[in-house]
Amino acid sequence: MPTLSVIAAIDVPAARIWEAVGDFEDPSTWHPWPVEEHTGDERRLRTPDGTTVRERLVEHDAAGHSYRYRTLDGLPLSGRLALESIAGGTMCLVVWSVRFESTPAEQLPLLRELEHAVLRPGLRSLREAFG
Repeated sequence: MPTLSVIAAIDVPAARIWEAVGDFEDPSTWHPWPVEEHTGDERRLRTPDGTTVRERLVEHDAAGHSYRYRTLDGLPLSGRLALESIAGGTMCLVVWSVRFESTPAEQLPLLRELEHAVLRPGLRSLREAFG
């Protein structure tokens, strides 16, 4: 299954970044896509083109600064957002990965779109929020 990972180094400790990204239900503090609704372990996001994306939290590891999620409709994918402390704990490496659950040939255009419309803008917004 194809996997796409986008990585950003941010000059802020991982614990501080986790305060923003660790809340799966509401990424509005760091991601440009608005959350329309969130209940328990699910959230519904609105994409710039008006599409609704529903996602469910699969695993949340606050101590390890990571979580995994899965889409409930639309694109068949699972994702993981993880933070790693670097530079003696003074910086953070943010790794956002998505894995499609279909054949690579079918999903290559979607992987590119996801990279440029979701992952990169999200990490850019996160970096700007802590810049």
